[in-house]
This record gives sequence, C-alpha cells and structure tokens, in this order.
Amino acid sequence: MRIPLILFTLGLLSFNAWAVEPPSTVPFAKRYDPASITTASRAREVIAAYDNEKRVWENWYKEETAQCYRNFFVTYCLDKAKSERTEHINEARRVWLVARDFLRKERSEQAVKDRKAAEAKQAAKNAKMDAQPARVAKAPSKTRDVTPRKPGEGHAHAADRVLTPEEEKANAEAYAMKQQEREQRIAEQESKVPEAPSMTPEERIQARAERRAAAEKKRAENIKKRAEKAEEYERQVKLREEQEKKNSVTGDLIPRL
Repeated sequence: MRIPLILFTLGLLSFNAWAVEPPSTVPFAKRYDPASITTASRAREVIAAYDNEKRVWENWYKEETAQCYRNFFVTYCLDKAKSERTEHINEARRVWLVARDFLRKERSEQAVKDRKAAEAKQAAKNAKMDAQPARVAKAPSKTRDVTPRKPGEGHAHAADRVLTPEEEKANAEAYAMKQQEREQRIAEQESKVPEAPSMTPEERIQARAERRAAAEKKRAENIKKRAEKAEEYERQVKLREEQEKKNSVTGDLIPRL
C-alpha cells in the first residue's frame, strides 16, 4: 500500500510543479458587467476585451498542454486544462453576446431613422416642386423683318400665298425627281445586301419586298415624329405669344406716375 501512495504523492507534486498560472482568476462578467452595456462605445469596448480574453486563454492552453506531458497524470492534466479554458471562454462569450446584440439593435434603429429622414426630405422636395407653376419651354426669339414693303402688300406670310400653276408644276416635278432618286438609292442598297446562295429568285424578290416595306415603315415613323415635334413647337410658340400678350395687357393697366 505504501508504494501506490508514494507514487500518487509524487504525481501530485509533479503536477503542481509544472502547472502554468491561469491568465485571470476574476470572471469576465465581473470585470465587464452586462448591465453596464448601455452605449455603443461600451459595447465595442466589451467586444475588444472578449477578443483579447479569448486570445490570452488560447495561449495559456497551449502552454499548459505542453507542460502536461511533463507531469505524471498526463490525461488528467490535459482534460483539466481544456475544461478550464472552455469554461472561461464560454463565460466571457455570454457577455460578448449582450454587447453584439446591443450594437445590432442600435444599427437597426439608426437605419430606420435615416430611411424616415430621407423619405421626409424627398416628400418635402416633391411638395415644393408641385407648388411651383409649370414652366413653358421658351421658343426661340423671332427675328423682326425690317424689309420695306410695297403699299397694299400687308404682312401676309409666305405660306398663305397662292401658288401659280407654273410653281405647282415645278414642285410636282421636283417631288417626282426626288422619289426617283430615292428609288434608285433603295435599289443600290438592296443590291449591296448579301443574299444566301441557296435562295430562289422568288425568295430573293420576297426578301427585297420585306426590306423595302420595313424601310417604308421606318420612314413613315420618322415623318410622324417630325410632325409631332413641329406641332409641339407650334403649341409652345402660341403659349409664349399668349403669355407675352397677357403680360403686355397687364402692363398697360398699371398706372404710370
């Protein structure tokens, strides 16, 4: 009985001789009370302290396990070191979770405030724009015609003048010439378009007809767009003239000193 007792005593002495001092004996929750986490700065301080606490205990665990192999009870020493490290890190992690949740809640509330402020700012901007009168696009200023006129000629526009038969004939011939030139350009463009060798003459004719129809459609669309732009321009000019006329009438009604 004496030999096992002596061996047990020597093992305990060797275990105590090679043990590494723990980093701290004060629990993390006492050094950083969770109830004290009431500001973002305090929460960030706790998070930084937890990272440092975890690093210190990991370093201690490496040193302690290295010393355990010099002791008599190796397995007991390794299990004890692992248990002590895990206990302290988990205790510190519970405080860290409180700090992390506090920061998450604060960021969420701040995001809601920023969104509401942006929506209020946009609503005020929209209300201000709605309150402003609609702006009419300014038409280009007209150049005053100072050409002397003959008596009785008046101020009739050139568009109101009736064309003579000779002028109408000349316009018709010019239009027909333009149409012929246009047909020639289309034929030249079609001749430059590559066609598949396997196409039959009928298929080539059909393909040309389709391309010509597409070109006619595009041309008609362009003419319609130009007409719409011209109509909008005329409308803007009329609005400007009416506004100028209204301003002039209002100016005449103001009594002069």
